[in-house]
Amino acid sequence: MSTHVVTFDQFKRKYHDEASCVPILISTKWPNGYRCPRCDCVDAYVITTRRLPLYECRNCKYQASLLVGTIMQGSRTLLHKWFQALFLIANPSGSINAVQLSTIIQVTYKTAWLILHKLRHAIQQGDAQQLLTGLVEVISAEYNPCNFHIKGFKTIRNEQPFVGGASLNFYGEVSYVKLKHVFMPKHHPNKELSYWDYSNFIETHVSSSVRVPFIHYGSKKYNACDTLNIICDSVPVRINERYYGVSDKHLQSYLDEVSYRINYSLKPNRAVSKLFRLFIDTPAVTYKQLISRKPMCLHLQVA
Repeated sequence: MSTHVVTFDQFKRKYHDEASCVPILISTKWPNGYRCPRCDCVDAYVITTRRLPLYECRNCKYQASLLVGTIMQGSRTLLHKWFQALFLIANPSGSINAVQLSTIIQVTYKTAWLILHKLRHAIQQGDAQQLLTGLVEVISAEYNPCNFHIKGFKTIRNEQPFVGGASLNFYGEVSYVKLKHVFMPKHHPNKELSYWDYSNFIETHVSSSVRVPFIHYGSKKYNACDTLNIICDSVPVRINERYYGVSDKHLQSYLDEVSYRINYSLKPNRAVSKLFRLFIDTPAVTYKQLISRKPMCLHLQVA
């Protein structure tokens, strides 16, 4: 029996205002019922005079907000707009940029940009907890920020290498993929990855239970799984056709978004529910942190 795939219109009708979002937020944040984060008491007063309910512990009087400890903490954006943005970025069937999102959920461009980057941050946190296991293959590839949709645009020659790794199942099919940027300065004379770059990837992203990851160096990458090669070769198009090129500073966020969609391409409903769980469990990151942090990537090491 095939699983019914929820469309954005259906999702938007279900989560169309604050009241429709609060119950699922409460049940996800406190699946076993409210517990005070300070004293673990299960009894609380519910203060309903605010936009969102506030829980005050009967024992220690600590007040707990629904948004504290979530990626939405400190945000004034209405819940249903967050929910709709989450659906659009998680849905494997497409992708969305900040200009499009600002129109769809009716917020400013800056707010849309911030929401998308916070959700990508949640995706990064979830991916960091998922290590590659079983049969693992690793290759290298390059991303070039070429805005090929803009007439007369001059190609930018600033290729940024990244490592692609995948867990393969018994049939040799990709079951989980990771794409990790290896930052190199713009004028670095050699874009080839070193042994240490692959080692860093394996140490950070491959389970210690994997005794022999298969590393396909340089041009030998085409000896690896065809699907992994196709995925890595498609990355520039996947990013550029929607975002018109991204800087090396934020490239890792977009690589994680691409890999998230790929990993859930056959499970679209699961993609949304998984990101919603991350959405609740990931502490907030500020705009200042997003624009000031260093590229989140594997750093070049010289052998």
